[in-house]
Amino acid sequence: MSLTEGAVRIRDVPNAGGNSVLSEVLSFELMNKCFAARLLKTEMEVSYFPCGGSITDYVCEVFGQRLGVSVTRAMKYKGDYSEEDALHLLCKKLKGIVQSSRNTLENWSKQILHVWATNKHVARVVEKAYELVPYDLRGNTMVLVTTATESKFIFLNAS
Repeated sequence: MSLTEGAVRIRDVPNAGGNSVLSEVLSFELMNKCFAARLLKTEMEVSYFPCGGSITDYVCEVFGQRLGVSVTRAMKYKGDYSEEDALHLLCKKLKGIVQSSRNTLENWSKQILHVWATNKHVARVVEKAYELVPYDLRGNTMVLVTTATESKFIFLNAS
C-alpha cells in the first residue's frame, strides 16, 4: 500500500505506546482520501497542560478547520459485540477526548472519535449505543465509524 506523507509520519515517529499504530495510520489515510486532511501533529507533538491523562492521536486540518482525532477499534475476541461493550468503549474514549480537549494547548475546533468496526453488525451496535452516551461526554466530538471487513490486520494487537 502506498501511504501519504502524513500516514508515513504517524507510522514512523515515536508514539505514546500501545498497539494501535496501524489503526491510526489508516485513520489518517481515510481522512486524507475522503476529506483531503493534512496532518499537522502526531500524538507526541501535541502539547498539554497539565501533562498526564488522555491524549489525542493526531491533529489534522480538514476544510480549513483544525481537528483532533482519536482512534479506537470496536471488537471482541470471544462472543458477540454487545451494546454494553460499545457503550463502555464510547464512554471511555469520549471521556478521554473531553479531558484531552480541556488540557490541550492546541487550537482545534473540535475532535473526531474514529471507530474502526470489524463488520456492519458491530458498526450498527456502536451507532445504537451512541444514543445512550450522556450528552456531556458527546460534547464537541463527532463520531466516525468505519467498517473494515477486508482489513482484519487493523484489529490485531501488533504495531
